[in-house]
Amino acid sequence: MTAAPLVSILMVARNAALFIDAAIVSAREQSLTDIEIVVVDDGSSDCTAQHVRAHVATDSRVRLLEGPRRGLSAVRNTSLKAARGHFAAILDSDDILHPRHLEWLMAGRVRGGAEILATNMVEFQEEGSRLTTRIFAEGPLWNDARPIEAEEYVERGMIGGKGALPGYLKPLFDLSFLRANGVGYDERLRIGEDFDLVLRAMLAGARYLYLPEPTYYYRRHVASTSHRLSRADLEGLLRAAQAYPCETDGTLAAKVQARRENLEGALLHLDTIAAIKDGKLIRALRLTAGHPDARRLTLSSLYEATAKRIGLFRPVRQAVPPAHGEPLAERLRSITQGLQSAVLNP
Repeated sequence: MTAAPLVSILMVARNAALFIDAAIVSAREQSLTDIEIVVVDDGSSDCTAQHVRAHVATDSRVRLLEGPRRGLSAVRNTSLKAARGHFAAILDSDDILHPRHLEWLMAGRVRGGAEILATNMVEFQEEGSRLTTRIFAEGPLWNDARPIEAEEYVERGMIGGKGALPGYLKPLFDLSFLRANGVGYDERLRIGEDFDLVLRAMLAGARYLYLPEPTYYYRRHVASTSHRLSRADLEGLLRAAQAYPCETDGTLAAKVQARRENLEGALLHLDTIAAIKDGKLIRALRLTAGHPDARRLTLSSLYEATAKRIGLFRPVRQAVPPAHGEPLAERLRSITQGLQSAVLNP
């Protein structure tokens, strides 16, 4: 390719051989074809790179780069720097896109002119012959396209918050805006790097537009990246929150201060759980006594642990089972059709 594509689809991968073909096929089958697909393989020990090379050999829009092996944020920055498109769309290596995902995002961009856009998301899981799904953002607030202001974005990004968290949505970025304002991923962060980048872009003036079409499919599986919050993780997020530039008073400043207090409460929560495990109940009570967030997070953790033991949590609803034994492209179509059916006919 010589001309810059309209959209760069950015994917980072590490030991993603099991699912990366489906992810890349969903990118290659987008109705908007003026794209490139940039895959950064960050030191995989399985055959991830070989899978990507097979796509490179058959589709000139696919590029394979080697990652820096310095953590997820550094890998994402590698993909951002390598992107040649006017816009960048995030796709994780185990997720898939609706065939019109980019088409709808770019239509929203034309209508609203926002520098950041994100569609609703479907969480799905394949278990044998069953496909289970859940709409990520549900309720009247999420049924229509609307801007998300920085105040709401911060408020909905609290640790232990209820309802949909926009920070989990996979955005489309105006790359010229990010580069002009020097906004990239904070390589000191091990978690929350997407939330942090989007918020700093918004604080620099970027407009965020939410679109209700559920066109990003987030896969849940036993190897999904997940881990308990560590002290180092939370301290990194707190340092980032303390550096956010905003007015010294007003609603946004109050929300940012509330986020700092929320992160401080999460740190106290970790200490409280450790005290409970050590049998130091008096210390646990003292740690949470003066901090509502610490107390709420601790009570929530204790409730969830008890609920799991006695089986209170209900399974995700079942949707349309995908077909088996199909070629990859056909199987992807079966999955997306099944997800669309589940979304339209809950």
